[in-house]
Amino acid sequence: MTFNIDNFVDGETVHQRCVIIKGTFTTKDDSADAFATVCMTDASDESTFPVQSWPIADGLIKIIVLLSPGLNNITIERNHGEERAQWTLGLTYIPLLQSPPLHLAVMVAKDSPLLIDCPPGKYGSISTGHSSIDAAIAKFRMTAYMWQALTAEDMRMKGLGRRSFRFEEEWAADTTSRDFLQGTHESALFETGAMRSTAKIHILRSNRTVAEIRDADVAQQNPRARHKERLFDWFLEAIEESGSPLESSGRPIVAGLILDSHFSSPKDMILGHAALGCHQPSGVSLGMMGSHLTYAWPRFLEEVSSCLLDTKVPGKTVGNDNGECGTFWEACAVGQGAFLHEVGHAFGAPHTTGIMARGYSRHWPRNFMVRTAYCSGLDQDGFVVVDGQTENTARWDMGDALSFRLLPHFWLPGDRRLGAATRRAAPVLSMNDTGTELELCISCKAGIIQVEWNDKEDPTPSLSTPQVQVTYGASVLESRFDPATPLKLKVLGLNGKSRVVANAWRLLSTASSIRIPGTQTRLRKRSVMSKALESGEDDELDKFWDWTTLLTRREKGGDIQHAVKVDVRTGCILDGAYVYFSDGDRVNCGPRLSRWNGAPHTFGGHAAEAISIPPGQEIIKVEVSREEDLLRGLRVHLANGTAGGALSGGGDSPETLSLEPQDGERIVGFFGKSWWGPNFSGLAEFGIITAPKDFALPDVVYDMEELKNTDGGQDVSTRATMHRNSTDC
Repeated sequence: MTFNIDNFVDGETVHQRCVIIKGTFTTKDDSADAFATVCMTDASDESTFPVQSWPIADGLIKIIVLLSPGLNNITIERNHGEERAQWTLGLTYIPLLQSPPLHLAVMVAKDSPLLIDCPPGKYGSISTGHSSIDAAIAKFRMTAYMWQALTAEDMRMKGLGRRSFRFEEEWAADTTSRDFLQGTHESALFETGAMRSTAKIHILRSNRTVAEIRDADVAQQNPRARHKERLFDWFLEAIEESGSPLESSGRPIVAGLILDSHFSSPKDMILGHAALGCHQPSGVSLGMMGSHLTYAWPRFLEEVSSCLLDTKVPGKTVGNDNGECGTFWEACAVGQGAFLHEVGHAFGAPHTTGIMARGYSRHWPRNFMVRTAYCSGLDQDGFVVVDGQTENTARWDMGDALSFRLLPHFWLPGDRRLGAATRRAAPVLSMNDTGTELELCISCKAGIIQVEWNDKEDPTPSLSTPQVQVTYGASVLESRFDPATPLKLKVLGLNGKSRVVANAWRLLSTASSIRIPGTQTRLRKRSVMSKALESGEDDELDKFWDWTTLLTRREKGGDIQHAVKVDVRTGCILDGAYVYFSDGDRVNCGPRLSRWNGAPHTFGGHAAEAISIPPGQEIIKVEVSREEDLLRGLRVHLANGTAGGALSGGGDSPETLSLEPQDGERIVGFFGKSWWGPNFSGLAEFGIITAPKDFALPDVVYDMEELKNTDGGQDVSTRATMHRNSTDC
């Protein structure tokens, strides 16, 4: 009998307390399922954790171990018929105490009964075994360590190194082994080794009552609730009142469990629950979940396998969240996975794929087990899990994993720190006319690691061979793909930022240049769009006002005036901008008229900032930040190094792209697309117009309708494009 460890090498150093070890046994006959025992000792051969047993299926095994600081000798023993063999793996655990932790907190009502929901099929004859606050704390701690192990292994499999978040730990009676709980009841904490550094669970006493927390009007799953986000506000309130180490100036990231969640049978509703998460770079980031499924979680390591294989039916006394909790193991998967989903939001992940797209509900056990159990949701029998072959969507999206890697919580020794601008920079798509054909240029300051065409990844660039720029000629793309069918393009940067275009053929066919009549000269156009507009989700043109403005204008006498100021109107979103000329006139970078009353449109923006353009100076770069449906902010850079405008009105750092002229070009104007009526008429696209550097714009340019802000492409009467300062607000 032989045994190979698939994901570790002997003598490896790790920085997470909880890790998953994967291995493969080879025997003459391994058709019957079996188990292996795991013993852990330190450098002095002293036991560091109680003996554990883990199941084997088709020769495969997954082992979860909780390490102690220093050397851990992990001895794996298996008996197979008359064969008995041992293997030892040495791992050195060095916690990175200089990295900020993920904090774990439980919010408790001021009059709480200190109990969680638990069906009779779980607690059996001991009603408090799985429903007391002590049980909830133990389950939360064990779940958090499972999150840590899953994340570390997923990161390793993605080629990002074995990295994960750590927890704030304290010297306390540990609950991660059944033997430790025995020590608590026998008053033998020292003898059983229960006293050790373990994840701290903050108990936050709320000033809200159980009745308030269980009010149907704040229940997230109540379609008639008027205050679905109030539970989130109350949790933040409890965090704020707790003080250090959770005070907002420390910028903590918190996983928060609401203890007093409860399924109301009469109302057929889960009360006191909201699955919400929010990343706040300048304050408290919180991922929050109710406790209504906590009964199904393991209290300690010895219960992990049984909880993830338990096919008993929870019954009608507890809530069936999202209709996906038909068995105990499915309730465990939904509860643990949904909570990690919200923690993902707290770390800044949006809704992408995998865990952030509810991929955990059916696949969660596949991260920890080598055989699954019957799934009631799919009416599917269990099967052996083979990593790399068995589908598993209970993992992090690659873009999210790359974004996490930039956070100090996921730092590893030797990591290179990226500057703020590089962290924000999303991939840029631009068109280049070589004179013989159009080229699609893809670039990213952080580097490009993945280009997908119709969901199929090109071999290069890759994580091991990132590139700053990749160019595809139109003829090459036409030889590879059918121009008559949409060509989906997805680009992923090394910083986790991505670009998705529903049909790349539209980039090649869209007018990326404007020919000046009577010349061979073309004005080039490059822009940044909202993610939805770029991906083709927002393509109803009547929603938008198209606009263009040059940075010069011709007076009646023929003299040319230059723009003297750009006023960027950033608020919660990018409302628009004003371009001012020396006589005080201005042009809207956005709707010229209100959709509702036809009056001149003006922009708000509490973080508005103007930048003056001195004589002889030029705009050399524009930074644009964006979200799903809208642009967030704008920052204009001059050749003399000054800059003005704001990328955000909220103090955060949204995804940012840069627009710059190519060599031998200069910026001569702006263009874009604004919502017209919806979304506060904010910008959905902002672009630059460039001309050859030494080319003087001829008079004919100022008569071209496509270079003016007139009717926005809408059915409105054309009015004057300029408004005096008296119309400003």
